[in-house]
Amino acid sequence: MRADAAADVRHWLLSASTATLSTIAAEREVAGWPFGSLAPYALRDDGTPVVLLSEIAQHTKNLRRDPRLSLFVCDPRPAGDPQASWRVTVLGRARALGSDEPELEEIHARYRERVPNAPSYLGTHDFTYFVLEPVRVRAIGGFGAIRWLEPETMLRDPQGGGLREAADGILSHMNADHEDALRAIVAAATGASPARAQMSAVDRAGFLVRCESPDGLRYIPFGREIEAREAREVFVSLARAAREMPSA
Repeated sequence: MRADAAADVRHWLLSASTATLSTIAAEREVAGWPFGSLAPYALRDDGTPVVLLSEIAQHTKNLRRDPRLSLFVCDPRPAGDPQASWRVTVLGRARALGSDEPELEEIHARYRERVPNAPSYLGTHDFTYFVLEPVRVRAIGGFGAIRWLEPETMLRDPQGGGLREAADGILSHMNADHEDALRAIVAAATGASPARAQMSAVDRAGFLVRCESPDGLRYIPFGREIEAREAREVFVSLARAAREMPSA
């Protein structure tokens, strides 16, 4: 773990997509016991975790009664002893998003990037997005590398690293001069090439693209946090990788 443990945690959460969600059991026979379940998750632009849960699932019933939870994420590809690798536990409270929430479309784009089957979930059962608002974070980078972090230290400024000043220029340049590259990047990420693609937002960890034919908002991750000065290199690399992918 580096001196900047919060940056490590943000990177770890970006590098995995599945967690153990622990809630407080609501069933009378086991009320108060911790209840663990598997939960894919995504991240908002500020790094706040988001999960998509079925209303018929036990963990959702638990959260409807008591919003306290923990989200445990560990290295998905540990080398050797798993205890020598990283893991992080986010303690927080769940907040359900209503169907009229303005951020719902963006959250769905971010979640769908990590869980491609998400649209089918929403079409078959009563699913709800929950934002997991952190209260405290336990970060372990291996033996002896253990920290407690306050929630604000693990959340990122989406427009940090110079993006606040550079974002408008990045969007204008990509949309005016490199729509073909955007279409190729979306096609590589989703398997479907849109007829039109316009970048609508960029943050330190990725960007949103408004697509036509097929229509929809798509999220493309960088895989890490970037600085504004790295943007050109990152987009060139994404476009090159997309164009080198074999055609279906």
